Amino acid sequence: MKEQMTDKRKAILAAALTLFTERGFHGTPTSLIAQDAGVATGTLFHYFKTKEELIESLYLDIKKEAGTVLRDAGKSKGDWREKLDNICMAYAEWGLENARKIHFMQQFCYSPFISKATHQEGVSNFLFLIDQIALGIKEGAIRDYPPEIILSIVSSGLMTSILAAAREKDPQKQHKVLNQSIDLILYGVLQE
Repeated sequence: MKEQMTDKRKAILAAALTLFTERGFHGTPTSLIAQDAGVATGTLFHYFKTKEELIESLYLDIKKEAGTVLRDAGKSKGDWREKLDNICMAYAEWGLENARKIHFMQQFCYSPFISKATHQEGVSNFLFLIDQIALGIKEGAIRDYPPEIILSIVSSGLMTSILAAAREKDPQKQHKVLNQSIDLILYGVLQE
């Protein structure tokens, strides 16, 4: 029974992700989300009381997933720069495989549909990166600017680069765009 509930929730979130990125918030009625998810509208409201709650849940799920990918990449061996490269590339590759999720995050990150508390909860998945950036600043590897600003600039640049790479059909071109973008973005924050 619990597995069936999880499957319905996942189906609703997957349908919402597709429809919100294609049609926007206002162009996506909950009845259409329920229809695409293969559930009754009442079932959708059983899991999410409002459309705003659905957006916030989707946002938090995506942020958690991305944070896990980055945290795992940060556990890699190597010096500080290698770890930074691994984190950026892991995010880029995850984003390329999940371009719709990147699009959704760009679309709703600063949207009034995401409450300040939900935004802060989503960002909490990346706080370990603030600590890594602060360490890089302390060691003289990263320019001495507020770590939160550096993280915001790097993540925004990476999201834009991922979406640009996703438009390429050839996987080699995709990786070229990502590698060049990561190099350019990191060039701006590193002391090298």
